[in-house]
Amino acid sequence: MRRREAALRVAAFAAAATLLLTGQAAAQVPQGEGVAAPRRSAPRAPKPDPWFLRYLLYPTWDSDEGLMAHFSFGWRHGPNRRPPAVSKALSLDTRIATSGTRGAYLTYDAPGWWRDWRVLGQLGTERLQRAPFYGAGNSSSVADSLATRYYRYSLLRTTVMATVQRRLLGPLRLHTAIAWRHYHARPLNTASAFGTFVAAGAATDSMPFSVLELRGGLLYDTRDFENTPTRGVFLEAMAAHAASGGTYDRYLLSAREFVPLGEYQQWVLGFRQTAELASGDLPLAIAYERLTTWYPDDGFGGASSLRLYAPGRFLAPNRAIASFDARHKVLDAPFPTSPYRVWILGFADVGRLWNTGETPSFSGAHWSAGIGGRLQFGKGSLFGLDVGGNDERFGLSVVTAFAF
Repeated sequence: MRRREAALRVAAFAAAATLLLTGQAAAQVPQGEGVAAPRRSAPRAPKPDPWFLRYLLYPTWDSDEGLMAHFSFGWRHGPNRRPPAVSKALSLDTRIATSGTRGAYLTYDAPGWWRDWRVLGQLGTERLQRAPFYGAGNSSSVADSLATRYYRYSLLRTTVMATVQRRLLGPLRLHTAIAWRHYHARPLNTASAFGTFVAAGAATDSMPFSVLELRGGLLYDTRDFENTPTRGVFLEAMAAHAASGGTYDRYLLSAREFVPLGEYQQWVLGFRQTAELASGDLPLAIAYERLTTWYPDDGFGGASSLRLYAPGRFLAPNRAIASFDARHKVLDAPFPTSPYRVWILGFADVGRLWNTGETPSFSGAHWSAGIGGRLQFGKGSLFGLDVGGNDERFGLSVVTAFAF
């Protein structure tokens, strides 16, 4: 009996304690809300996109260099979630060709790393063992095969460049850059177009030489993507002044427009109008380079200018080009950060060059037209092929980007 009474007392005490605790908890619940929900831990802040190691090896071929192997090694950060949709990167890009051309560039590319700012830095050197030279002017003719050594020379070029852009208002940006380049060119033999040009005293470049350029301008950019735009416009106005090592100035005026068509915007019409002008004594090696507001580019003729011509087919201080593209997305897997697409396109280019003192004219303009295809991996990586013709011959080109 005593054990039973003790057990009943313990049970009664436990029941009373439970009622007391339950009553206190219920009293703490605001009227009308029922039993309080269990507490939840605060949501964790999203982790920033990590840097990751990336390396890429791929081949290219053209009539100047033959077979070339490209190897890129570096660290990249996840692409911006809004334009400019470009990965931030620190990379080492190297190449070597059967012609003997080789080079290496260290690049720091930070678009959108800081709010309203963009930064690009490059340091590198290259030996262009088959730099093209077909003569100066718009009407330089080719009397032999494009693959012979007659139209080639050797150019050693070292580059140190820094570019900074600052957003001013909306899509309007201020562009500033400083570029130092050292050049040393020599003919592969005296019986060549370049050797004859130098022997005749037509080349005023004293080799080797170095040039320091200061650049400034304004950009207006409403494109949705930079490498594969489907809408928007991109306007450029820039001047470059030789601060040392030269007595010249260069100017760039450019416009690009992109118009989507169709219910699902599978078609994109692209238009480009660009003029590069110069005053003063522009060295031959610098006339070979195109004036750009981001990555450097070479030659008038090639995958990014007059398509289906040999790279650097034409050379003069002043040039203009107009282009049209009709691009169609045959396959579109628009993943948010890494879309995969298959493009086909039809294109046409028309361009004209003129020397200092020559009156600009549309007569004698050069043209190219053809079709092409692109495989797109991610927001900016492309690989493809263009085929067609121009006013000289049939052309074929392996490419790693759209022309504009």
